[in-house]
Amino acid sequence: MEWSTKAIEADRPFGSWAEDLADAFVPLEPRKIAEQPFQGTISRTDVASIQISRVEATKHVVLRLRSHIARSIGDVYFVNLQLDGVGRYTQRGHEQICGPGDLAIVDTTEPFEIANCRNFSLFCFAVPRQLLPGALAERPRLRLSATEAGRALSRTLAGHAELCLRSEPNSGISAFGAQHVVDLISHAPGILEERPLERAGLSVLLSMMLDHIDRHADDPELCAATLALKFHCSQRYVHKLFSTTGRSVGEHINGQRILVCTRNLLDHAHRRATIAEVAFNAGFRDISYFNRLFKRSTGLAPREFRRAMSLRTVDGTQ
Repeated sequence: MEWSTKAIEADRPFGSWAEDLADAFVPLEPRKIAEQPFQGTISRTDVASIQISRVEATKHVVLRLRSHIARSIGDVYFVNLQLDGVGRYTQRGHEQICGPGDLAIVDTTEPFEIANCRNFSLFCFAVPRQLLPGALAERPRLRLSATEAGRALSRTLAGHAELCLRSEPNSGISAFGAQHVVDLISHAPGILEERPLERAGLSVLLSMMLDHIDRHADDPELCAATLALKFHCSQRYVHKLFSTTGRSVGEHINGQRILVCTRNLLDHAHRRATIAEVAFNAGFRDISYFNRLFKRSTGLAPREFRRAMSLRTVDGTQ
């Protein structure tokens, strides 16, 4: 589902935005911050009992008033992940300031104000109260951008949100992503407090480690030991997590490296790079080991693969 609006009349500076907000979320009242033409878009998907939305808009304030609440049903939290801009969330005298990568929580059964003082984008997760731990009712400050673990969680949460928005609503993939979203939000306070992450739950911690591998596979030192050090758990626990995937830590790391090498061997921009340079840049240290893994994966040695793909391009067969 999608909504899009812009200011088209002087007496309606927000166009249909108030109606769009009510359709996509709950009744809210938008107010201007500055004299600037307004534009806003909302994309939403409903998965199981939660709603995941991406909002992009010109800077403005939204209010949740008692009059709105009186005619609303449902008991949900809005958990917002700021992507761009800066948001200030105020509810019952409690204030949260969110920059990119931070989370903020508001309870839709009470009045609140959200002020985005710059043009912004964010993910909004509408989650029923009963799915989240009671401690979140205190609206803790969730500055995920302040710690390495928090930033990893923020990236993982955004990735699952994007996956859900791009998948068919009733697909297994979207249901999988939605469950992970709830798990990640539930464990955000503990992760920020740097409690032992072994308490965070298998799915949450594994998602964060897999995200880290995707981003840092080119680090030759990356292994179970470095993952354990980064995520504050034991190597034994790292291996236990990865055993649930059917592949070892090393297989995940090497799989990502082989993927990068395959892409670079196909990329015309890397045509002057030697096979060794491609391998070493992806994180491999041993060229013989890389050659064996690559052939096992593609059926061809790296040099043969590059030559065969180049010939197919020249012949017009690709």
